[in-house]
Amino acid sequence: MAMLGTAALLPAQATTPDYKLGDVALDDVITPVPLLVVDLEATDALKQKLAQEILFVVRHVPQASRASEVRLRASLAAARTRFIALLQEGLQGRAPNERDAGSPVYVETLAALATESPKNLPLGVLAPLWIRGQSDEPVVEALLQPVRDVMAQPIVGSKTESPLPSNQPVRLLAVKSLEDPPTARELADAGQRISAGLVLSLWRARRLVETSFPAKQEALGKFASAFVEVNAVPDAALTDILRARRMEGVTANETYAAAQTLVRKGQLIDRKALAALAAMREKSLIGSLQSKLAQEDAVASQLSQQATWIAAGLGAICLVLLLILWRLRARPEAGLATLPAGLPALRGGADSLALADGAGGDVWRQRALLAEGKADRAHAAIRSGVLGWMREKLFHTLFRHRAELMSAQQRAEVEMGELERRLEQLHTPLQERVRAYEKRIEDLEQELAAKGEENRELIGARIAVARQQLIVERERSRFSAN
Repeated sequence: MAMLGTAALLPAQATTPDYKLGDVALDDVITPVPLLVVDLEATDALKQKLAQEILFVVRHVPQASRASEVRLRASLAAARTRFIALLQEGLQGRAPNERDAGSPVYVETLAALATESPKNLPLGVLAPLWIRGQSDEPVVEALLQPVRDVMAQPIVGSKTESPLPSNQPVRLLAVKSLEDPPTARELADAGQRISAGLVLSLWRARRLVETSFPAKQEALGKFASAFVEVNAVPDAALTDILRARRMEGVTANETYAAAQTLVRKGQLIDRKALAALAAMREKSLIGSLQSKLAQEDAVASQLSQQATWIAAGLGAICLVLLLILWRLRARPEAGLATLPAGLPALRGGADSLALADGAGGDVWRQRALLAEGKADRAHAAIRSGVLGWMREKLFHTLFRHRAELMSAQQRAEVEMGELERRLEQLHTPLQERVRAYEKRIEDLEQELAAKGEENRELIGARIAVARQQLIVERERSRFSAN
């Protein structure tokens, strides 16, 4: 009843003007029912605002500094081992000592080691320590400290001094590897909000390490800067994904109350007015369809009641006929029979008794059997005629009901096709059409649960048609998404 009341308030489709973008309204358009309309311009502005809230993502590997330290230490340890081996070989197997420093063998060893060692290796500082057997840890620490300080900041592989705009913040997302995509746990981390100016390019980071050493120790700075590596990467694709996820399903809606004016006379039709008119037209279509379905439900209910009365009438007729047959069966048979032509007439007394006791008794017995056979055949004929009439009547009734159900199913298919065509004309999004079909299926299933057995086939046919259309719309939505 609620649906019928709503449908009655909705205007017909013909009364909703079909304006185009840029047209001028000829009359006021008033909505008879409340409307919820998507404001496209406000939605775009809202999405842009939400997109700005999602900061640009820079993936950062904090453990990269530890890896650079390990490589620098390994390089120095290998150079020390190679220096001792070459010097001992030049001394013909003798272990080197402090007195060998400055000797021709010592100089030749340094020259040979410089050709196969990393560029700018500070042999002049390290070799005296190595030949005396002293620890080179103070020198190693002096080399590592600037590297640690610089690699604590995100470093990207850019040749420019400022890889990102310095006037906006970015989201520094800690990850374990730059090659692999971030895990769900890493994405769930809010990360660190920093200024884009703190993101260093690789060139600038190495220059900071070089300039951290005194003027006469440029070689130490150049050697240490070689171990500064990229530990961060700007991820524009991941930023777009996070922004799209944030804006998914976000809309700015405009609400209109019943009897509110949608478009005023002389108004220029813009996107907002066009969306309001489309929503009003769509709601009128749905209300019209609901009204038609409600009328069909009423007709189906009347047909069901008529079928019930017909079945009750047939049952009463069958009961009366069975009662008549039973009474005919229980009545004693009696009748008059003529004597055979060859039998002499009975005249009285002793002759009558003799005839009754003799051949006459057999004649009367045969006549009684003959009459009983005729009565049985008559009863059988009556029964077969009544049963045949009942079968024919029941067959015609069932055939008529089946034809009515098939007609109702065809009408439901035609109405669903008409709704589909009208929704296509309104350019309704696929998701909204899927929701419309799902809502219709829910209503029909609730109706099916409330109805009696006599109307289940009709509503079941409508549900089947609606589900077929829902499958088609979901396939369209999946195709559009791909």
